[in-house]
Amino acid sequence: MSRLDHVLACSLVFYGVLALAHSALSAGNLTGENSCVHCHSELPAGSFYEVKSHSWVGSIHQQHDVTCDRCHGGNPTAAEEKQAHIGVLGSSDPSSSVYFKNIPATCGRCHGAESYKFTQGLHYKMLESTGKGPECVTCHGSMVTRVLTSDNLVAVCERCHNERMGIFPYVPQKAKAVLLLLRESKALLAAAEKLYNSPGGTETAQTLGHAEVDLHDAKLDWHKFDLDNITKLLQEFYDTLEDLPPAPPCR
Repeated sequence: MSRLDHVLACSLVFYGVLALAHSALSAGNLTGENSCVHCHSELPAGSFYEVKSHSWVGSIHQQHDVTCDRCHGGNPTAAEEKQAHIGVLGSSDPSSSVYFKNIPATCGRCHGAESYKFTQGLHYKMLESTGKGPECVTCHGSMVTRVLTSDNLVAVCERCHNERMGIFPYVPQKAKAVLLLLRESKALLAAAEKLYNSPGGTETAQTLGHAEVDLHDAKLDWHKFDLDNITKLLQEFYDTLEDLPPAPPCR
């Protein structure tokens, strides 16, 4: 049995399935501070803007107090509708921060590393030149309410990468395999860190730190969608883990 197999086998002794419960914050938490949240939460049920507002509730953006104005503009301290909407432009306006071509730059205000990687890839070049390439919302939704699973990813990629359009139809399944490998690598690193539990400064801790950097680089490169380079980075990650000393015995 290889060291990696040993790490994985031992981890099963320590790990069950971890259920992480996240309590969604209610929009009412910010109604006294932000007029966008207050007014939009009171719109008629089922209306376009009410649906969008409620998609934000419980999202990662709400959990980090990223409110409507951070992406759409406007004055979140104004109580009067006209004043609150000054500077807000519709998503079909090329000058809008949420116009589809401007989405990477808007998201990049906070997600700089991911945005930079995205702008280095072919998808961004296609978006800029023809307007037909994907952008952040394509995969994550307008409120960042989703992270694609491997099966969801295939469905999204197949919108363009299919036999009918003839644009690298093999890509969806290849992307699925790489995404699964990324997630399995993350689980393997967590298992190794738990198994070794080495104090900082030791050689083992340094090796695990190098592996964490390798995996981080691979995850970041996902936004560039260079699948071959991600695979190369993951191979470096596994090579680093192979440098670990013999694993302690399972208890």
